[in-house]
Amino acid sequence: MDITQVLLNAQIDHLRQGAENQLKAMEESNFPLFLLSLASELGNNEKPPDSRKLAGLILKNALDAKEEPRKIQLTNQWIALDQQVKTQIKHLVLSTLGSPVKEARRTASRVIGKIAAIELPRNQWTELIGVLLGNMTSNPTDNLKQATLEALGYICEDINPSILESRSNEILTAVVQGMRKEELNNEVKLAATNALYNSLEFARNNFENETERNYIMQVCCEASVSPDVKVRVAAYECLVKIVSLYYDKMAPYMQTLFNLTVDAIKIAPEPVAQQAVEFWSTVCDEEIELNQEAEEAEEMQEQVDRTSQNYIKQALPLLVPLILQTLTRQEEGQDEDTWNVSMAAGTCLDLIANTVGDDVVQYIMTFVQQNIMSADWHHREAAILSFGSIMQGPSKTVLQPLCTQALPVLVTAMQDQNVLVRDTTAWTIGRICDFHPNAVDKDHLPALMMEVFIKGLRDVPRVAGNICWAIHNLAQSYEAEEQTPTNDLSPFFLGLVQQLFAVTEREDAAEANLRTSAYEAINVLIQNSATDVFPALQQIVPVVLDKLQKTFSIPIVSHDDKEEQSELQALLCGVLQAIIHKMGKQFDTAAADQAMTLFLQVFSTRSASVHEEALMAVGALANAQEGAFERYMGAFKDYLNLGLRNWEEYQVCSVAVGVVGDVCRALEKKITPYCDEIVTLLLHNLQNAQLNRNVKPTIISCFGDIALAICGNFEKYLHVVCSMLQQASQTRVEQDDYDLLEYINQLRESIFEAYTGILQGLKTDNRAEVFLPYVDPLLSFIQVVSQDSNRYESVTRACVGVIGDLASALKGHVSNHMKQDYVKNIVKECTKSSDNQTAETAKWAREMIKAVGG
Repeated sequence: MDITQVLLNAQIDHLRQGAENQLKAMEESNFPLFLLSLASELGNNEKPPDSRKLAGLILKNALDAKEEPRKIQLTNQWIALDQQVKTQIKHLVLSTLGSPVKEARRTASRVIGKIAAIELPRNQWTELIGVLLGNMTSNPTDNLKQATLEALGYICEDINPSILESRSNEILTAVVQGMRKEELNNEVKLAATNALYNSLEFARNNFENETERNYIMQVCCEASVSPDVKVRVAAYECLVKIVSLYYDKMAPYMQTLFNLTVDAIKIAPEPVAQQAVEFWSTVCDEEIELNQEAEEAEEMQEQVDRTSQNYIKQALPLLVPLILQTLTRQEEGQDEDTWNVSMAAGTCLDLIANTVGDDVVQYIMTFVQQNIMSADWHHREAAILSFGSIMQGPSKTVLQPLCTQALPVLVTAMQDQNVLVRDTTAWTIGRICDFHPNAVDKDHLPALMMEVFIKGLRDVPRVAGNICWAIHNLAQSYEAEEQTPTNDLSPFFLGLVQQLFAVTEREDAAEANLRTSAYEAINVLIQNSATDVFPALQQIVPVVLDKLQKTFSIPIVSHDDKEEQSELQALLCGVLQAIIHKMGKQFDTAAADQAMTLFLQVFSTRSASVHEEALMAVGALANAQEGAFERYMGAFKDYLNLGLRNWEEYQVCSVAVGVVGDVCRALEKKITPYCDEIVTLLLHNLQNAQLNRNVKPTIISCFGDIALAICGNFEKYLHVVCSMLQQASQTRVEQDDYDLLEYINQLRESIFEAYTGILQGLKTDNRAEVFLPYVDPLLSFIQVVSQDSNRYESVTRACVGVIGDLASALKGHVSNHMKQDYVKNIVKECTKSSDNQTAETAKWAREMIKAVGG
């Protein structure tokens, strides 16, 4: 079979399917020969460029994948190859670096990077770096230099810096040499600059050395003014990364960098200007983090290792006016997906406000006053955007009065003839509602409702979407008043919800995520409504049920039709969940029956997103119906178990586990007949290594919910569940892995929650003594946790709660255990907590311990 022709056919529409089948057959019949054929095609200068490029891409994709399980499979597949085959492939791709065909050599550099990512960490292909560095010093052609630098860049990008540490100086030397102004070939210079970007992580020692640091900064600054735009962009990307990684070393260079970036923002081509703005955004990011660390250290009365150099504050008088002027460089017809220097400037201004706080306000207000009434829409929009961009950072004392004064102006601006001005105005009102909702006092609400919200919801999708977001934020600000008899939004509640439902029916509701935004606003309005809107909610329920019923009649002709149906069903299930949760026991029984019938119909579909939303709605219904929910279990249990089995779509599985808890709390002992299968599925999921680990703490907690519900009937599951809890309690992680530390804390909290449920459930039926064989392993776990300085307060509280449960349930059986120092110490620590819930838990636990003579 002529692989060249097959590769060419794979790029022709009417021949593609057959060619892909042929390639698949070749791969399956002889995988080593298939890879070798691809490498030979890539390395043969007599072959067509298109076949060579595709051969390289297929070879690269046989070495790496985004999904971790597939990535591991491909790695093992390569490792298992015959050494002679691997050597031939590596020789072929290395020889391709000097090819006159650009596509071939660039693809070869990618393949080299992927092989290196597998072999170098395993101390294989140890000669590779030497070979590549040799390419750079043996009077190479420009083609070879470019491809070699690209290969070095890919290697640095994919491999842990510690693996390359011994050759880091040589790699950096080769890379920086390629960036010098004396290098005349821009392709080489670009490859070198991109390689530097990828190698900066392991340049820490070089940045500690002033001479080496000066040289790196010099070549970056020189490259940032290269005549070639791509080189300039890459150079600024390096400077952005450098200031992020080595902020503390930047003082000697900041004046030069300021001058370079100011010129670039003013007059450089758009891509360069964007990166110059990004430089200052990154400086802001660093200083925001340092300021937060300083505040935390002051609270803890500790010293900080690093301090902010306040570059933004020093640059403020010159930087902010430049950024503000850059806001006026909008494009005609730009939309919410546009990213240009104007948008970059808006983001930068937001970060500046978060960095310097009140100091930025005077510059903004001057700019707003000068431009808000401009005849040029660019200046009007920029003025409003600048104000919206500083809603977070400056103090409420300074901003809230300004927001109140601005609202009438913004209401008027919603009538502007320019859509971008209206869109930015709606966004700014949304920001005010988010960060300064108290500025929207009762006097402003009628105008806001009628002139902004109601009219804005009828505007083009992008504007209406931001109005939905503003309503969402305003409603969210009433969260603390959700149980009150009434609030300021109550008079407008039904009208707003009806208008939002009208938005969901618009023919253009699919644009700008408008339909989803409208439903999300409806949900938050419902969640944070006062109790006087219950009659309105009762009017809404049949409307929502009818909408959900009608989704089953949507004609399904294409995959897109199915996706649209699933999305709509998920959104409507979300609204029903919000209503049921809000109304609780007042949710009408007949409506509950109709809703459950529709949920069951939804479950018969095969859409994960719909299952997730419908499951959460059923959980809310269980909480509302309590014991009466039993009438649904016969029809629902199979779908619940189906959700528990769906470990591949782990979000669905996690929600299903949560619903088990809801149903347990609703049915109590009536859940017992369904527990055998539920417990079996939960245990099976815990043993499934492929299930996303974040679901496992939820599952473990769920055993506590089951035990609390079925009380003494949990005895039949006690041994297998406690064995599993003991196994989970032995999980350990490295102390410097923060993601895993968070996970271990969640896991431990869930283990304690499970033990609490088990102890309290068994005690309810006077069966607590059956737990005695499991006391010692539990106490060993408590001792380990008590000695862990990285435990979260929630873990401490849960741990002390279990200690109290042990004393309460087992009394004299554990009195000696309660005298152990580690028990006393963690309870004492908990008593001193500033958190009321933690302190109350400790107080209760001490009373339980005291009662058993501990």
